[in-house]
Amino acid sequence: MRLEAAFSHARERARRPGTWGAVALFGGIWSLLRWGAMPGEYPGGLLVPFLLGGALLILAPLAWQLTGNDRPLAPFLRGLLQSAVLNLALVGAALFLLPWPPDHPPMMMGRGMHRPLFACFFLPPWQVRILILGLASVVFGVLVGRVLADRDAERLRAEGAERQAREAQTRALQAQMNPHVLFNAISGLAELAREDAASTETALVKLAELLRRLLEHAGRLAAPLSQERSLVEGLLALEQFRLGDRLKVRWTWDASLEGLLAPPLLLQPLVENAIKHGIARNRAGGEIEIGLSGTSEEVRLWVSNTGVPFQPGSPEGMGLSNLRQRLALMPGEPGRLGIGTDGERTLAELRFRPLPA
Repeated sequence: MRLEAAFSHARERARRPGTWGAVALFGGIWSLLRWGAMPGEYPGGLLVPFLLGGALLILAPLAWQLTGNDRPLAPFLRGLLQSAVLNLALVGAALFLLPWPPDHPPMMMGRGMHRPLFACFFLPPWQVRILILGLASVVFGVLVGRVLADRDAERLRAEGAERQAREAQTRALQAQMNPHVLFNAISGLAELAREDAASTETALVKLAELLRRLLEHAGRLAAPLSQERSLVEGLLALEQFRLGDRLKVRWTWDASLEGLLAPPLLLQPLVENAIKHGIARNRAGGEIEIGLSGTSEEVRLWVSNTGVPFQPGSPEGMGLSNLRQRLALMPGEPGRLGIGTDGERTLAELRFRPLPA
């Protein structure tokens, strides 16, 4: 695991209430075992065990996670060595911060002051107890670091498996859209061939271009909204051959949001549904408005149309059902689809968080 990802896990641990409960327990046990070990009063040192517990529980797993690559755990011997060094440094810093009693002043080392080190074989009993606590803390840090690192690795594996399953299901749903679009387009061309055979050849060329774009677009898990618009423009150009002046299109499109990423084929089912059920069934045709607005945190896509009004409670076709399933599979917060009326117009509206780059 790389340094940035490892520190991200450390920040997550710092936000868990269970971590701070364990810190309180560790600090309480450390303080009870240390009580009476050092001569004299040391009120300032009561905070040190809790600081040490927080450092061990939050930082100790880093030693096992730092691999320099995408592997979640370092090899055992490397992780053990890194963990021993890190935990010795953390415990050593905690012992250095302890207020030592007046009858054991800091030793002079050159021009600086230094705390007493356990460098001799004959130690007073209070130093022996502190030494044992320090060594026990190092062992605790090594063990708990491994346990927490293993738990993070297991969570990453579970999230990876879930993400792969979600992506496979999303791809399968997107693949369903290809024959659905083709079926609807061919149905429209059959109607066009009866009414205007001369335009059918040009429409078939447009259809081939649309299907090429569709295959490229649907094969991705994320695409910029600019490509979503380009695909819909191809669909509208094809429908224009069939409907002619009966189809009027208006774009209310915030171009500054076109670079945001979204699952492919979000807009196409809404446009197709508006034309099929709202405009094509009306002899006079109608207008379709396609809009994009929102922010980098939440995007709003909508399709509004005149023509045959929306009938609440009417069954949804495969396109909208497929869209709802794909919205539910979006990572993080699922997208939301709403269909209703806005005055005399039918309004289909999508709200979702853009996908990460």
